[in-house]
Amino acid sequence: MQFKLHNRCLGHTSGVYDLIKLSDKSFLSASGDRLVVSWNIDQPEQGNLIARASDSIYSICYLEGKNELLIGQAKGEIHVIDLSNNQEKRLLKVNEKGVFSIVENKSKSKVYVLGGDGVLSVLSSADYSLIFKQKISTMKLRSVFFDEKLNKTFVGCGEGMFYVFDDDTMEVTYSNQLSKQGFSVNAIIHYTDDILLCGGRDAHLRWVDKKDYTVVNAIPAHNYAIYKIGFSLDRKLFATASRDKTLKIWDANTNQVIQRIEHSNDGHLNSVNTLLWIDDNTLISAGDDRSINIWKKD
Repeated sequence: MQFKLHNRCLGHTSGVYDLIKLSDKSFLSASGDRLVVSWNIDQPEQGNLIARASDSIYSICYLEGKNELLIGQAKGEIHVIDLSNNQEKRLLKVNEKGVFSIVENKSKSKVYVLGGDGVLSVLSSADYSLIFKQKISTMKLRSVFFDEKLNKTFVGCGEGMFYVFDDDTMEVTYSNQLSKQGFSVNAIIHYTDDILLCGGRDAHLRWVDKKDYTVVNAIPAHNYAIYKIGFSLDRKLFATASRDKTLKIWDANTNQVIQRIEHSNDGHLNSVNTLLWIDDNTLISAGDDRSINIWKKD
């Protein structure tokens, strides 16, 4: 079983930083060229412009219940786009520096916003009013994951710190140096009910116990920073995107690499910044070479 290049979407003129799924056939990309574009995985030449921001775009979040798109940009602002007509509804000033991640918690009608100024903000997804705001780091906030069962929010920071918040009170219940000073925690994702999977600038994957936060396993997974981790829908596979220009696909049961994709086998020329699973057989990657690669299981 191998993933092979199915299509390549070209059109962005700067690095691509975020991807989100719209349907089984379509997705959105966000780029440093200030554009959000929609694509069909089978018709890559027909990208459609969705929105044009006033600065480089680092993150996007689709609120399905409202059919609205949140666009986080380098100046710390969030554009709110009504996707029924692709018109801007609001411009929110949330951070003083770039918005690196926007994540919706549907069950609690919250939106988490991570800033380059080290500020964590929580907005109401109903009206975008501010629920919570706190500076928790002197460096960038890079990753966030909330666990509804445990009622916890996990945040990874630029200096390598790992924070745990009570999701009701937003009080910090735990903090620790997950990787060494200055090596950011760029990705946090659900692994099992008891374990988180984290990746960062030190190129390691770490499996962290959700209850006592001990690192139960750690491996050097790439040659340079890991920027994104994502699981296939059936959770049999996960993929990692790295600054070392590679995309790796892993067996989730054994934690062994089953495929390494690099430039020599149709991969990226530069840093792989992000990835997205459309289904169990379709994986999308994007990076600094401005290309979006669609991979299909052979």
